[in-house]
Amino acid sequence: MTNIENSMELRKSGLRIAFVGIISVILAFIIYSRLTIPGEHLIMLTPELKTLASGVLAITFASMASITYGISKIFKAEQQGPMNSNSLLYYITNAFSDNKYWKAMVIAATAYGIFFGFLSQIFIYRNDISFSQQGIVIPSINIIPCCNSPGYVPMFSAYLTDHFLILLIPLNTILAVIVSALVGFNASLGLYAFNLSRKIQSTKKLSFIGSVGAASGLFVGCPTCAGSFFSALLGFGAVGESISALASFQTLFIALSIPVLIFTPFLVARSIRTNCRTCNGAVKLK
Repeated sequence: MTNIENSMELRKSGLRIAFVGIISVILAFIIYSRLTIPGEHLIMLTPELKTLASGVLAITFASMASITYGISKIFKAEQQGPMNSNSLLYYITNAFSDNKYWKAMVIAATAYGIFFGFLSQIFIYRNDISFSQQGIVIPSINIIPCCNSPGYVPMFSAYLTDHFLILLIPLNTILAVIVSALVGFNASLGLYAFNLSRKIQSTKKLSFIGSVGAASGLFVGCPTCAGSFFSALLGFGAVGESISALASFQTLFIALSIPVLIFTPFLVARSIRTNCRTCNGAVKLK
């Protein structure tokens, strides 16, 4: 089997795995939502509801792992494909041929994910509230099976200390993973562009565009910051109903930021390609 054939087969395999993961999580949300609509069906399912909720959470995390694995295979297929200096994907995938940029991506994504988690109330620290005084066993875990829109239930909570808990809402968790990974990817690619610019003469354009691309990726990748800013600006900080209303818009804002985070690497790659051509291939990509 040639390299091209191997690359195509790897890409198809990755697409299949990612597709199965996406369809699985969508179907799980829809089916669970229909089975937990308040009414007669909910009453009938009550004894088995937590078991069903646990199954949906397991499917959600398994699907996320499947999608991640599928995307990694597609990315690897692009790296193994024929070299095409006209393709922006060539410049994007080439950056990650060096393991240090994968490590940079993991570090940036993890750091942003923790930051994201606290701002979006995935990680909750309340020094003014004692969970044990409210009758909650510390440490303990709990599944909240009902009732909300598809993707918002079932919820998983883990009370780790008397003042700290982790609250996992399926849709928010998925968005947190996606946005954190994309921010890490943008940051790592921005680092690659910066390092490359130091090897190229007269690279002010590359440095500027690369910096703007990375900065815009990080800014757009923090919609929770924007949500908190608008909440404070509008004076909703102490109004529970208003915060709840803003939370749904914040989730939408995060989802809308994803296409921008996906587009940003192509902007950076375009600047790299332009400047590499200007230098007539004097600099070898690494």
